Amino acid sequence: MPDTRACPKCNSRMETGFLFDRNHHDMGKVGEWIEGQPEQGWFGLKLKGRQRRPITTLRCERCGFLELYARSA
Repeated sequence: MPDTRACPKCNSRMETGFLFDRNHHDMGKVGEWIEGQPEQGWFGLKLKGRQRRPITTLRCERCGFLELYARSA
């Protein structure tokens, strides 16, 4: 995704980044979009068989507004 978009709030430049997702089981990864509603399983949320996409984030350099995208590969 190009980082030449304009902020919908203040019309300044948006820069590309990512959300860092960290928990006590791993050192971190890029946040993911998971299809459907969250369902609790025995060892956490049920994710098997669900569509997953990495989240790309755009941030306004001026006001800090964030836009999230979960595009197809």
